[in-house]
Amino acid sequence: MSYDLLIRDARICDGSGAPIYSGSIAVEAGRIAAVGDISGTARREISADGLIAAPGFIDIHTHYDAQISWDPLLTCSSWHGVTSVLMGNCGVGVAPVRPREQSAMAWDLVNVEALPHDVLMNGVSWEWETFPEYMATIERHGVALNTGFLVPLSALRFYVIGDEAAERAATAEETARMAALFRDAMHAGAYGFSLSLAPQHIGFQGRPLASRMASREELGALCRVMRELGRGLIEILPSRAASADGLDLLVFLAEQSQRPVTFLAILDLPGTPLKTHQDTIDRLKPLLARGLKIIPQVTPRPIQQYYTLRDPFIFAALDSWKPVFNRSAEDQKAQFRSDAFRQAFKDEMKHDRKAVFRGRWDRVCVVRAEKEHNQRFLNKSIEEIATMLHKSPEDAILDLGLDEDLAMGITMSVINVNKDIVEQILRMPNTLVGLSDAGAHVAQHCDAGLPSYLLAEWVRERGTLTLENGVRRLSSEIADFMDLSSKGRIEPGKDADLVIFDPDRIKALPPEWVNDLPGKQPRLIERSDGIEYTIVGGDVLFAHNEYQGGMPGKVLRARTMD
Repeated sequence: MSYDLLIRDARICDGSGAPIYSGSIAVEAGRIAAVGDISGTARREISADGLIAAPGFIDIHTHYDAQISWDPLLTCSSWHGVTSVLMGNCGVGVAPVRPREQSAMAWDLVNVEALPHDVLMNGVSWEWETFPEYMATIERHGVALNTGFLVPLSALRFYVIGDEAAERAATAEETARMAALFRDAMHAGAYGFSLSLAPQHIGFQGRPLASRMASREELGALCRVMRELGRGLIEILPSRAASADGLDLLVFLAEQSQRPVTFLAILDLPGTPLKTHQDTIDRLKPLLARGLKIIPQVTPRPIQQYYTLRDPFIFAALDSWKPVFNRSAEDQKAQFRSDAFRQAFKDEMKHDRKAVFRGRWDRVCVVRAEKEHNQRFLNKSIEEIATMLHKSPEDAILDLGLDEDLAMGITMSVINVNKDIVEQILRMPNTLVGLSDAGAHVAQHCDAGLPSYLLAEWVRERGTLTLENGVRRLSSEIADFMDLSSKGRIEPGKDADLVIFDPDRIKALPPEWVNDLPGKQPRLIERSDGIEYTIVGGDVLFAHNEYQGGMPGKVLRARTMD
């Protein structure tokens, strides 16, 4: 028999968690036609030479909503064996939007996902107004990976309510309008909706992100659309998932929608003992038994982010810093010199540890300083620098930032720092591997290589997961949660989304700076090693890290459960 593609001599890790076996994979018309001992020929044959063949990896938490306009390859995810992504997370995106409101809404992506405003305005094509028009534009232009779209609640609220979306709940009439627009988006193939209630997520000029103002009535109306249609999922960053109120909201969303809910996130954070996370998992077990699919995301990676005082996301949760965001550099400098601002900053840090680094100044380090007299501070923590200068940490960071014309670079290393704790988190049941944030924080960090990192660190190096289980967590586990019945496993009839990799070499390479954003602006990228082929819908997208041409990706549309 003749096939479109035949992969010979592979060690097949089929995504189910079953033991690896040797065999071949035949592909015809974008689907897996046969697996095992296969005879015949093909228009293209690949000898895997004993490498692992696995289902293409699925990334459930990305922010490619803007980048897809100028980079339909969705780098860096496509370099790491990812064949399907879900975007529109955390309540922010680029649709729906009216032309006159594009700039204002773009600031949500600046403040929440650290994307440069001029890149958004000049790089996004902005060919749409409604969410169905946005999806149709992407589908018309083509995309390399299979792509699902969540409707971002902040954008939807801003579209319906206008400027007051950051100030109040919707009226009954506005709620009905939002539900109608959301229904249109779901009919067009949207995958559900997302929202953030996190205090560090702010909108234009420090106002609350619009999704934080949503009432239960609004959320219930959207959930009932999903219940009526019987498809989709909800992604949420709650303010405090472990609290009674946080859990109550998760239950509300799941009960009202009767659809899966995933929330962010179970992480190793200062001041959050592991027992808190274990308690959260235990409290979810009886809900799962009731049929409420509420699953937290975990990430296997330490998260280190890069900041400057010009774009000070590190302080976004602090009320004292709200007047600093989305202002001119001169306005920001005036604030930083102000005694009133400094005192408010100190008071808030003393009494309220809302900042993402929880007051751990020993975990905030200076990594960029241009002036010669400041070189002595490089790679030292703000705590150390404050001691050297006999100043408070707040004065030390502001004075040094002003002296460096707001360009001083700092990194924060407080999330998932303790690998022993991360290992225990990864072993927790009923969790999803996610939170790569691929496409966001382009000048702060790059974690798009999450699959390569997991298979290198937690499979090969530490042995926390078997190779079979590591692949399962990156493929069928997420496919099952998303009701992607045609993906996540290597078996006849499934979509031919595949990755062939060397388990002895696979890893995420060190981050590097490139100037490939619109306007030649810089971003951090993360290349891969050990991934030999990435195949989407039976088409070879990358071979030995070289793009092979074509845009084989499809729009992922939430399916109705039988």
